[in-house]
Amino acid sequence: MAILIWMASPSVKGYVKDEITAFPLKAFEAHYNVNWLGLYSGESVHKLQRSKNGDYHFETRTEPRLRFLPFHYVESSDFIWQAGKILPQNYYYNIQEGKRHKKGNVSFDWKNNTIKNAQIRTPWEATIPEGDIQDKLTQTLSLRQALIAGKSDLTYMVAEEDKLKNYSFTVLGEERLQTNIGTFETIKLEHVSRKGHRTVMWFAKKLDYLPVKMIQTRRGKQVAGGEIVSFAPLKS
Repeated sequence: MAILIWMASPSVKGYVKDEITAFPLKAFEAHYNVNWLGLYSGESVHKLQRSKNGDYHFETRTEPRLRFLPFHYVESSDFIWQAGKILPQNYYYNIQEGKRHKKGNVSFDWKNNTIKNAQIRTPWEATIPEGDIQDKLTQTLSLRQALIAGKSDLTYMVAEEDKLKNYSFTVLGEERLQTNIGTFETIKLEHVSRKGHRTVMWFAKKLDYLPVKMIQTRRGKQVAGGEIVSFAPLKS
């Protein structure tokens, strides 16, 4: 289910509030069905909005259809858009997968060039590395921006719970895909984890490369996936 819970260069460390410009991706709310081992098991809601203070807020919530199903995800990210870059500010997560439960908040201090998560058993702090860095949610938005710009380098450094990880995506081609909200021309991407888990995603060109379908396979078998069932633009 983790596939559904889906910056700045050194010169812009420590942003200036009055330099913030409007984020090019439009505010939206999208709903996805979630399947687990081939069975419909729940719904995932993704919402992007602009906050009253001018920053941006992106959140996802994935809940099971039946209470006994072993997953529950709540994630959110606050970020700004400056000089054509996404600068994450705070990434909050509350994730339950079976008996495994983790909760925390990864905060980015651009002025002091540090990242930290003080809400975990062993508090973590690190220096913000050179180059672009995202959190687990803004990574998806950065990926969409790269596809809009026609970029082929789709590798991102991501700050997670207590570590920095690299995520790379490979373009598999284009595909015409029929969904519950219409038929779209899509770009098909693949991500392969260190453990060999394969995630394939379809991004709709007409919706500014919003993901409309995703599947994950492990050891050659599909274990999870989701597909869009509704989409609505929101007021910025």
